[in-house]
Amino acid sequence: VRGGLAGFNPQNLSITVWAYATADYYHQALLADCSRVISDSLARDPSRWGVGDRSQLHQWQLWLSLERGADGQQHLLSESQRKLCCDAMQGTEVTISRLQRSVAAALAAVQHGFEEEHLE
Repeated sequence: VRGGLAGFNPQNLSITVWAYATADYYHQALLADCSRVISDSLARDPSRWGVGDRSQLHQWQLWLSLERGADGQQHLLSESQRKLCCDAMQGTEVTISRLQRSVAAALAAVQHGFEEEHLE
């Protein structure tokens, strides 16, 4: 965090927080700075944030609220910003990759009754 986040654009920021959430790695100082910068940027000009960026922010916010407990609550965006991100995620068409299909087929072959699920 020493160098700051000044050079980060929305895509850089969304990828950064998404990566920390995906790795389930909680870095207090970095997430505090990211949360502040993201919130300020969304408040100033939400149009700078693409659908993919906002979808990644939504995943980060879910991780904070569902997996990080009290620690994560301090980094949540405002309710209106979280809704903006949630709407982006819900408006995205789901595409199942060939790899996902292959994994599902392999699991179904070894686990009788295996069913895929899609969570929103």
